[in-house]
Amino acid sequence: MFRPLAAALLLSLGLAACTTIAPNTLSAVETANLRFTSLEVAVPEATRIAWSSAEDDYLRGRGLSMTDPALTKTPEARGHLRDLAASRLRAALERVTAKRQAGDRPARLVATIHNVNIPSAAQRVLIGGQPTVKADVAIYDARTNALLTTYTGAMGTKYTGEGVTGVLVDAAFVAGGADDLYDRAARDYAAGFEDWLADTRK
Repeated sequence: MFRPLAAALLLSLGLAACTTIAPNTLSAVETANLRFTSLEVAVPEATRIAWSSAEDDYLRGRGLSMTDPALTKTPEARGHLRDLAASRLRAALERVTAKRQAGDRPARLVATIHNVNIPSAAQRVLIGGQPTVKADVAIYDARTNALLTTYTGAMGTKYTGEGVTGVLVDAAFVAGGADDLYDRAARDYAAGFEDWLADTRK
């Protein structure tokens, strides 16, 4: 048990150290003139997804054994996790893009998730860890399909309860309707994208 948890901690620390965000190459005026007409979220098969609670939900929902780790490695199981990660990041991005005043230039967004790390309750009790979602967003001209700019190097993360007390308190908040760990990280990522679009210092 401790070896995987230690590896997860090292991964979290490594991701936290690699958050240099590329600047928007469009001017503030050009960015404001964009009108987003579509949003796609892709999750390549190579994307690392460590999300044990979603795996448990998958097994429980299909009446499968909760003690056989091989069942979470099947193509169907991994596809389910990729689809779930994509749909929930899409929802977070849609919320922030819907608030923008639309311009005249139609553009489409293509987000690609590269890493998902949602620490389990056991990890948070023993060594801690925060939920993270790492992704890039490419913005294309909807008419010509030309790449206009990219939001790269960003990672969404959010504090969550650690230790026995922290995990129990956090679980109570989630049971009461608060966002779960993935949604917190996804919303943080989307908020960063919103700020990047609104940056007028360019």
